[in-house]
Amino acid sequence: MGTLAVTFVVTYYLSAIVQTVSHRLFGHSKRVMAIYTEHAHGHHARYARSDLLRDDWVPSERHVLWYFAVPFSTIAGLVWAMAPFAEFLAYLAGLAFSFALHLVLHREYHIRGSILERFAWFRRKRALHFIHHRRVLSNYAIVENWIDRVLGTYRAT
Repeated sequence: MGTLAVTFVVTYYLSAIVQTVSHRLFGHSKRVMAIYTEHAHGHHARYARSDLLRDDWVPSERHVLWYFAVPFSTIAGLVWAMAPFAEFLAYLAGLAFSFALHLVLHREYHIRGSILERFAWFRRKRALHFIHHRRVLSNYAIVENWIDRVLGTYRAT
């Protein structure tokens, strides 16, 4: 595998890990009140335990993706300063892919009749996400559920 592909893949997985750990550390604790409030009173309030599926995405759904800007901007600066421009672009592409996949899947998890429901992998990931809504101290990952296994926060039921 070439250097650019490795950069893309490593960036994708690093992003998934940072998203999952940040979700755990900040989305469900009051360490940073702005993040906690946005997540707990935003997403979790709109998709309560008994109302996890909607016909449409809630228009006022708020995301806390802005808080990822700090670690990823720092890493981007290091990659910009230390790596060739092509690797910097591969880093940005991996980051963009990770965020897009995270947002699309998370949105589709909550849409009744999602076009992705025909895939078994999607139904499994949705079920794990819904466990998170019912037991908020588990299944923080949106895409890469193996991270919860490593963190000890994975729940199958």
